[in-house]
Amino acid sequence: MQLILVISIAIAIGAVAYIVHLFIRDHKIETRGRDIVAVVEDVRHVATSDSGSMTVKYRLSWHEDGATRYAEGRETILAARFPRLQKGCQIDIKYLDDDHIAFVFDK
Repeated sequence: MQLILVISIAIAIGAVAYIVHLFIRDHKIETRGRDIVAVVEDVRHVATSDSGSMTVKYRLSWHEDGATRYAEGRETILAARFPRLQKGCQIDIKYLDDDHIAFVFDK
């Protein structure tokens, strides 16, 4: 019985810690990230959830200091926002580094 209690507490603490980690990550991107207009080079639908969100894999590019920068990643977005994330379209992003990118759909 005690083992079940310890495992349950560990799972609960892990879930809360992960949610806190996501909030801290989003706050870093929001406060320290640069506003960039990027071009969607490639976008692929990976998965759809029942809640109306989609997971997409993307590749973005933008010009910075005379060179073209590229970033790739995977993001979950609302399905209603997917038409704004099509190949060749320009999209506003907050860029901190290649691992910390956030799409800005609403200004």
